[in-house]
Amino acid sequence: MHRSLFAVALASAAMALPNAALATNGMIMEGYGPIATAMGGAAMAYDNGTAAMANNPATLALAPQGSRLDAALGFIGPNVEVGHPTWASSKAEAFYMPAIGYARKEGKLAYGLGIYAQGGMGTEYANGDMAQVGVGRVILPLAYQLSERLSLGGSVDLVWAGMDLTFSSFGINFKDHSDYSGKAKGYGLAAKLGFTYKLDDRVAIGGVYQTAGNLSDLEGAGYKVRDFDMPPILAIGLSWQATDKLQLVADIKDVMWGSSMNTVTILYPGAATCNPGINCAPFQQDWQDQIVLAMGAAYKLGDRITGRIGFNYGDNPIPTQNMNFLWPAIVDRHYTAGLGYALDAGGELNASLSYAPEATQTNGPKVTHSQLNWQLMYSKKF
Repeated sequence: MHRSLFAVALASAAMALPNAALATNGMIMEGYGPIATAMGGAAMAYDNGTAAMANNPATLALAPQGSRLDAALGFIGPNVEVGHPTWASSKAEAFYMPAIGYARKEGKLAYGLGIYAQGGMGTEYANGDMAQVGVGRVILPLAYQLSERLSLGGSVDLVWAGMDLTFSSFGINFKDHSDYSGKAKGYGLAAKLGFTYKLDDRVAIGGVYQTAGNLSDLEGAGYKVRDFDMPPILAIGLSWQATDKLQLVADIKDVMWGSSMNTVTILYPGAATCNPGINCAPFQQDWQDQIVLAMGAAYKLGDRITGRIGFNYGDNPIPTQNMNFLWPAIVDRHYTAGLGYALDAGGELNASLSYAPEATQTNGPKVTHSQLNWQLMYSKKF
């Protein structure tokens, strides 16, 4: 019965992904899963549920024996304003992203399966110019507890991306009129390798390396999008159970945009090679590597309730001269909070709220961008 319900839920989530979202740490989320996101996105060194698949799969080995099913819904609410009457305000103000994960711990081995939206970006203006990109992953993780202190984990990720783009100045127009896919699609394979190590009963460290997305050209309506990819990521973090009620966590992450977001080229229908201005449009990006700092705290307010707060900071990776109003991934700070509530019979609810204050960058017209995001997750342990 549990397996049948899981299969139905997994298929439903797959149909809904990728959903275009507006960028947070560049094009990746500030956090995956409401437990970690409420603590600024820090997730490298403690059990944060099946979101470990998108964070550090080695933390699955820290879970108790048995199975866990997580079903989550995320919301990103961007507010983008352009200081030019042609575009003015983006109408893309609400993006929903489902996620689901199942994991089982048997002895020292943990394994599972999950589907997660990784991130993306999106805007839509009154004159018809718009861009929506969504990136999702099917993740197969495996973790093993080598000793009481050391655990290793990894995953194989099927990555896919969808893009819609209308840019009247360049005569580009491909979109599928769906909130849950993109007209141009591409696929790739990626992997993660992570660890956790308990320094003592209260302090643990953890880290992960995630490869680039290795996405193929995105293709649709005769167009090809070349050299669009998700970056490799290197992260390390700390968890400290300061008291029986208080937990403190912190991560530092190197998001290597410099190896993935350089020049993204749109080839027009029928074009095999690029002759700029004739049959293609190259968009110079040259994003810089981004250092992201995440920190947070969790405090048990009672037998059932846990409160969480956090902060996330990542420098804007886009050089001013390359910032485009269609994908202004410029926010740099997130203030986060959340609650967890234990239900009867192994159930649990967790929620997070994340606020990114207004960030500004000027390349021609001035662009401002702020966000209010939330995530909600129901978990069942059995």
